[in-house]
Amino acid sequence: MAAAAALLATSANAQSIRISTQGKTADQIRAEVVKAAESLCWRETVGASFPVDARRLCVDATVKATFAQAPGLGLTLAQR
Repeated sequence: MAAAAALLATSANAQSIRISTQGKTADQIRAEVVKAAESLCWRETVGASFPVDARRLCVDATVKATFAQAPGLGLTLAQR
C-alpha cells in the first residue's frame, strides 16, 4: 500500500495536502481526503459569488479526482 495519497485541488492555484494511508482503513482515508478537500476548497472559493455552492462542487471534484488516482497509489477504495 502506498505511504501517502496526494490530494490536488482543481483550480489554477492548485495546492496539495499529503495524507498518510499506512495502517488506515478505506473509511479513514476517505474521511481524511474529504476533510483535506474541504480545507483546500474553502481557500479556493473565498470571494466566490456563491461560495457554498462553489465549495461543494470543488470538494466533490477534488475527492473524485483523488480517488481516481487511487489505483496508481495501490489503494482499493469502495466508490458509489
